[in-house]
Amino acid sequence: MGKMEVTDALRKMRRDFKSALGDDILRFITELLTNSDDSYRRMTRDGLNNTCDNKIFIFLEKEKRNKSFDDDSYMITVIDNAEGMSEEKLLNIFSVYGNDNAGGIEKHARGIFGQGASDVLRAAAKERRTASIISIKDNRVSKLLYNVDEKYHSSIETKDITGDLNSLKNLREKYNIPNNGTVVSFGIPSDVKFSPKIRKNMFNNIEKYPYLRYLLNQSDRKVFYSCDGEKEKQLSSAKYSFAEENKLCEDSFSFMFEGKKIDCILKLYSNENKMDDNTQILVIDENNSVFDNTMFGFQNDIKARNISGELLISKLYSLCYNHLNSEKAEAIVRDNRTGFDEKSEFYKILDKTISPILQSHLDSLGKNSETTNLINNKKFNEALRNLNQYLKAEMKDKITEGGNLKGKIPPPEGIRFARSSASITQGKEYSLKLFINPKMIDYNKKIRITCDDSNIIAISPSEIEYTPEEIKDDIVTKSISLKGNMCTNEPVKITASTEEYSANIMIDVIETDIHYPENGMEFYPSNKNLVVDMTHSLKLYVDTSIIPLRSRIEIISDGLQIENKIIIFDEKNLLNNQIAVVDIVVSGGNLGVTYNLTAKYADLLSTAVITIVEPSKNNNPGGGYVAGFRIEEREDMEFQAYFHPKTHFIIINSKNPVNILVLGEMKDLNPDSPKFKPEQTKYICDLISTQAARLLVKENNIRKGEVNYDNAEEVVDKVQDLIQMQKNKIFKKLYSALS
Repeated sequence: MGKMEVTDALRKMRRDFKSALGDDILRFITELLTNSDDSYRRMTRDGLNNTCDNKIFIFLEKEKRNKSFDDDSYMITVIDNAEGMSEEKLLNIFSVYGNDNAGGIEKHARGIFGQGASDVLRAAAKERRTASIISIKDNRVSKLLYNVDEKYHSSIETKDITGDLNSLKNLREKYNIPNNGTVVSFGIPSDVKFSPKIRKNMFNNIEKYPYLRYLLNQSDRKVFYSCDGEKEKQLSSAKYSFAEENKLCEDSFSFMFEGKKIDCILKLYSNENKMDDNTQILVIDENNSVFDNTMFGFQNDIKARNISGELLISKLYSLCYNHLNSEKAEAIVRDNRTGFDEKSEFYKILDKTISPILQSHLDSLGKNSETTNLINNKKFNEALRNLNQYLKAEMKDKITEGGNLKGKIPPPEGIRFARSSASITQGKEYSLKLFINPKMIDYNKKIRITCDDSNIIAISPSEIEYTPEEIKDDIVTKSISLKGNMCTNEPVKITASTEEYSANIMIDVIETDIHYPENGMEFYPSNKNLVVDMTHSLKLYVDTSIIPLRSRIEIISDGLQIENKIIIFDEKNLLNNQIAVVDIVVSGGNLGVTYNLTAKYADLLSTAVITIVEPSKNNNPGGGYVAGFRIEEREDMEFQAYFHPKTHFIIINSKNPVNILVLGEMKDLNPDSPKFKPEQTKYICDLISTQAARLLVKENNIRKGEVNYDNAEEVVDKVQDLIQMQKNKIFKKLYSALS
């Protein structure tokens, strides 16, 4: 029996190097500026005297280290006069990648694990470019060289290069470091976007970069920039700061996360320069560290085009820090520092909490634009009905894990399904998770998937295997597709097995619609069109393994009347032994307005988006995956068409140049019953089909983990093929109604 060490494939290591900071040079600069700023912060908190005006310098110049580099090879050097580092500290910080070097919660450094400089140096060193640090600490000079070999293994060299007093004096003069300080230099990697235009606009781009908004606007910090030996100019983001006279609203709210109350303050501002400065909502903590720049899914909402903001989340740094230090080691903020990890439970709860608040403010504060609702046209309304019927039939549902934590630890039995039993609706396709313990089942072992009666339940695939890259936190998660062809009299057994291990799940096929809710409860569908001046009911599905029977669920809304504001469900609501469904009855609302309906249990939330429509022009009152089709004037956007993830409308941009070429100026369309020539109808049908196909492929393949991301080109080809296949089918469904 052989034994050998498992190593990462070269393609995975190359991908890891690239994904750490991506291809945006501003992220590289931000990491180094943040490190210097952190160092000054620690000095202030520790009461250390600093007589150097807390300066940071950024120098951009031609790289001269290797003559093989072309004329456009540049390097960046960042210099500070802060703490400095000894050789021992350099060795401690850079010898273990991802170690806790940020100083801990009590120091409150911006970098959660302080690995930003390592990522910058690794990216440069992989191409044999400059990757070095020179640091002066207490009259000693230390140097670090970062190296990456052809197999993508990293190494460092450190040494004391103090020399005599003259050498130290020359170094101080060369780098303008009168006391302690650090010099970090890196050659800009070839896979980072760095055109002459980017280089020319670097000063302005740094100033308006959202993640540097507060760092460059501190009264006790001076940051300077120089390109190709020009005189240093001071950087400032003051002109991009939110002005008090532009404040539209301020809203305090809180939510529960893991039994703790999270306090938040949201401020929204009018911003006529949003297209230029790319400021969405800056998510910060008490120390003005920027964690994300996001509109929480509303970035393409027409009413958000001139609105930016600030979201202060109390003690966000310590929350992120503690989660990375926990046994589960979950990242609330992505490792590459580009914002929240949207798959994390924290983000999901935050998003569900803030979405109805944002929707309400955007509805009341946002600027309207010319909008034509295509479903006012009878044929487009019928097309919408056809589309939603097709999507409902094709959209896979998920059989979620039972309980809060199941599936997050490697199964001690080697292999386990998400549940031991489940019910599925006849004719509907479901995705079922299978969890594998890679320490018990090797990646080269095939797992057979069998069904006791394949005539009743179709399963795919019949065999599963995984690659080492799929191991995440000592567990592998795979998806199996199930479709019930006919109702069952007794459960059918599905088995996953190897020679040594096996797991079973018992499946019932029923006529009743059943949905397995995320996080305990979920409105399904979550987007609906409701007829004005009528009473309607929405279905709230509840997983009783997470929310026990006879629990108290609160129903709230930002403008709708709710018949049952408090619901307590029991056995009569059960669809099977675990999933219950409750009808929530609502009425009211103003024509054309979108509302949020939220169910709340402890720290769990589920929100449905409700749009009020006219009865005579709506033959689809039940809503669906797509709420409707709109034409909007969007000069601030490049898209031809866009699926809005919050309202579920497919939006066609009347200001897109391609759309204008085919459809002409659309400002004179009759908003009550827009009409088009046959060739224009085909074109609109094509736009809608593309967006609907993208939605279907995302839901069925990408979000369910059924697309392998190892090879980017393969992913693009596969996704494009899937979209085209679905688009062909959807186009036929739509055009049959529109013609």
